[in-house]
Amino acid sequence: MDLSLHPILETLPKDSKIIFSKPTEGLATNIKLAFLTSIVLTTPLIIYEIWSFIKPALYENERYFSAIIILLGTSLFLLGSFFCFLFVAPVAFNILLNEYTTEVITAFPNISETIGFLSSLILSFGIIFEYPLIIYLLSKLGLTSASFLASKRKYAVLICTICSAILTPTTDVISMMFMLIPLLVFYEIGVLIAKITRKRN
Repeated sequence: MDLSLHPILETLPKDSKIIFSKPTEGLATNIKLAFLTSIVLTTPLIIYEIWSFIKPALYENERYFSAIIILLGTSLFLLGSFFCFLFVAPVAFNILLNEYTTEVITAFPNISETIGFLSSLILSFGIIFEYPLIIYLLSKLGLTSASFLASKRKYAVLICTICSAILTPTTDVISMMFMLIPLLVFYEIGVLIAKITRKRN
């Protein structure tokens, strides 16, 4: 629990504390956090077991390709999650808690809402970091191309901006930019990946 609350503990206003207002809320939040942690820690094993089940039905080259995809997908998700936990979440909490704290208004974050907010933020970034892999698979299947992605760049910028505004659970521009910039960078990486994949195909 202390590790999970690290992004907010670093930014709590003076005299502020994290609270729970219901008798069962502290216990329920710890159980929820334990459940989420168990899912994160066992996901690689679950994926490996699923892959082991379908492995005998695959050709040798398909086994190698699927293993790389699973490893890369897991790595990208974890990278996005750590990026959010270390850099985005502290900034978001700092703005939300300190920008609106005055001499008469003090923040006392609720433990269950804090964990829920942090979980949704981390999940959003984990999914966003899967984008290059998704573009690679679509290019491999011939469902998209570098020329198509490049021609739709202005629409992509608009869609990325809207998605950043919706997915970011905060109202500040800084947190939104933390999500928007990776989306735009990944889009350009996706164009490059699609071009390289098309040449190899």
